[in-house]
Amino acid sequence: MNTTKPLAVRDSWVLVDTMVDTYCEIAEEAFSCFLFEMDNSVPRPQWPSDATAYDGQKTRKTVAGIKTIVFSAMALEAAAFEFATIQLGERLAKTYLDKLDVVGKWLVIPRLVCGRSLHEDGPAINGLKSLVRARNALVHHKSKEWDRTHVHIDTMDAQREKFEKLQVPNAFKTLILLSLELNAVLETDGPLPAFEDGWIHATPRNSLVEKVVHRCREVHRNNWRRV
Repeated sequence: MNTTKPLAVRDSWVLVDTMVDTYCEIAEEAFSCFLFEMDNSVPRPQWPSDATAYDGQKTRKTVAGIKTIVFSAMALEAAAFEFATIQLGERLAKTYLDKLDVVGKWLVIPRLVCGRSLHEDGPAINGLKSLVRARNALVHHKSKEWDRTHVHIDTMDAQREKFEKLQVPNAFKTLILLSLELNAVLETDGPLPAFEDGWIHATPRNSLVEKVVHRCREVHRNNWRRV
């Protein structure tokens, strides 16, 4: 029987050269832009009508969506390392824990710190798995030679729909859900920005993003269980 007691959770710390908040701010700003464009969709014109406005919005959605995915993933990667450094020490974090993939870090580090894990099959970790796949698909994107049929075009349209309706929203939702669940496990604030109800932010949050935050709080409340 393992009788090792978990470490006492540090509830205050000072780190230098931290980028977690910066990455989170970039992700939230990009997600706000993405939601605005989705909420104010420009109809796709029929040829030969002018498609300038439609194409411009499509580009803005793509840029904002990519930034949301990439910077959400960067924020969660950086936060996992900072969390390990704060609670377990820089040597252990760099030498051993940093070799884990990002999902492994978010499962292992909380258990090492306080003896309790995030829910392995919960919405936060499942969202993180999907986020990692979406991030990797962007980072390792490969173009294809056109086969002069509509197959590639249909595939691209399907990928765009998945990108806009699933991958981009999931990215920022995952950041929120991981923050909420980690704070619940620790019973104090972790390395990510707080999204709990009643938390006072320095600047007002975009109303479209705030709706997503509220939905994530509901998901967290409905799925939270102590492991």
